[in-house]
Amino acid sequence: MPRVAVDAMGGDLGPIEVVRGVALAAPKIPAGTAITIVGDENALRDAVARLDLDRIRVTIQHASQVIGPGDRPSEAFRTKQDASVVVCARLVKEDATDAFISIGNTGAAMASAIRHLRPLDGIDRPAIAAVVPTKGAPAVMLDMGATVDCEPHQLLEFAVMGLTYCRMLLHRPNPTVAILSNGEESGKGNELTKAAHQLLREHVPEFVGNIEAGDAFRGGADVVVCDGFDGNILLKGAEGVAEMVLSAMREELTRHPWMRVALLPLRPSMRRLRQRLDYREFGGAPLLGVNGVCVIGHGRSDAVAISNAIKMAVDSVGQGLVAELRNAAQSLRERRAISVVAPA
Repeated sequence: MPRVAVDAMGGDLGPIEVVRGVALAAPKIPAGTAITIVGDENALRDAVARLDLDRIRVTIQHASQVIGPGDRPSEAFRTKQDASVVVCARLVKEDATDAFISIGNTGAAMASAIRHLRPLDGIDRPAIAAVVPTKGAPAVMLDMGATVDCEPHQLLEFAVMGLTYCRMLLHRPNPTVAILSNGEESGKGNELTKAAHQLLREHVPEFVGNIEAGDAFRGGADVVVCDGFDGNILLKGAEGVAEMVLSAMREELTRHPWMRVALLPLRPSMRRLRQRLDYREFGGAPLLGVNGVCVIGHGRSDAVAISNAIKMAVDSVGQGLVAELRNAAQSLRERRAISVVAPA
C-alpha cells in the first residue's frame, strides 16, 4: 500500500487543519494506505486520537523544528535539520515512505526534495507542475516556480516530464505540448523561447508550437512549458482572476433578496463552476524530476485541498510516476545523442 508523509507544520491554518485533511482523504484513497503526519507530537496527538480512521493507518513522526514562510530556504535547510519538511523528505530517502506533501515554505520543500532525493538522471532541474482548469479539460503547466532562470534544454526536459505526467495522472494517451510565448509564430518570444522552440521541434513529436497565455486557458495544449518566473506569475494571476470573478458573481447575483430565490435552480451549475475554478480541487503541484514523489500545496490550503493533495500523491505512487519519468528522461537522452552523431 502507498505510504505518504504529510508535513503538518507549515500551513497558514495550523496542524489541526492538516489532520482534518487526512480524515477527508481517507475515503478517497486505497484502504490500508499508511499516512505519517510529521510535526510537533504534542500538537498532533489529541487531534489524531479523535479521528475515526479505520480504512487507513495513521502515525505521528515528531519533528522539533519548523521552517516558516519568512525563512530563507537554503539557510533554514542547514540550520533546521529536524524541521518537519526536512524530516518528510528524509523519510522518502530512507524508504520509510513513498511520497511527501508540504504546504509550507515552497523553497524549503524544493530544497529538501532536491538535496535528499536528488534529481533523476538526465534531468538538470526539477519543475513544479500545476494542473489548471481550461475551457476544455485541465492542462498541465510547468515550471510554476522551481527554476526562475532556465536554459533551453531545461524547457525541453520540462516538456517530456509534463507529457509523462499528463499521460499517467490525467490519463491522456496522446497529449500535446506547447511553449508559452507572446505569439504563436515560431519567431516570437525571447531568446530562451526561440531556442527551446527549436529543441522541442527536433526532439518532441507531440510539440505543437508556441501558445499565448489566453489560448493556454482555452485548452490549446495539454501541456504548457515555460520558465519558473513566467509560470509563477501566470499561475498566481490566473488564481487571482478566478477568485475575483467568483466573488463578483456572488456579490452581484445576491444583491437583492428576490434574486436569491430566482437563482435557486442555478445553484447546482454555480457549484460545479466553483469546483472547476477552485484550486483546492487540484490539491497541490508535484515537483517532477526527483527520485520520489513530492507534492507542494498552497500555504493557505484547508482540509479539502490537503485531502486532494494526499490523493494526488497516492495516485502518483500507484501509477509508478517516478519510474515513468526516469524512463522518459533516458529516452530523451538517447534521442538527443542520436541527433548529435547523425550525419548532416
